[in-house]
Amino acid sequence: MTVTLRSLLTLGLSAALILPLTAQAVDPEDAIEYRQSALRILAWQLGPMGDMAQGDIDYDEEHFATRAANLAAAANLPWEGFMEGTLQGDDHVTETDALAKIGDEWDGFRESQETFQQEAATLAQMVNDGEKFNVLRRQVGAVANSCKGCHDDYRAD
Repeated sequence: MTVTLRSLLTLGLSAALILPLTAQAVDPEDAIEYRQSALRILAWQLGPMGDMAQGDIDYDEEHFATRAANLAAAANLPWEGFMEGTLQGDDHVTETDALAKIGDEWDGFRESQETFQQEAATLAQMVNDGEKFNVLRRQVGAVANSCKGCHDDYRAD
């Protein structure tokens, strides 16, 4: 499974590098809708794991493993939807919380994406390695903190 997770990360990073070449052909409204949908998918996967980690729902090993694998597999999806013309203040109709400063800080934003992708891949790998739930709980926190860090820097309140 390690090869698969590394392949997913490589694919995600490769997509991020070619993004500027392909992004301009996409309608900004479609890109915003796409990334918002992809981010909802990530939240859908992470939410139950967070609830388990916090003790809000019972830990279900199989359900947790499925969510962790899905999160890692989808971790690279939203980022191609962040492009010039799709941020707050740009000339588009669709409402977005993506701050305009993303455009000024692409490198920092990309670093935040990569941190999230790595934390999600690490979680999936830990599940595959049979780590105990107490260890997985801490990694869920690391994934959630990577989300929070990006939201704190690049998302409107």
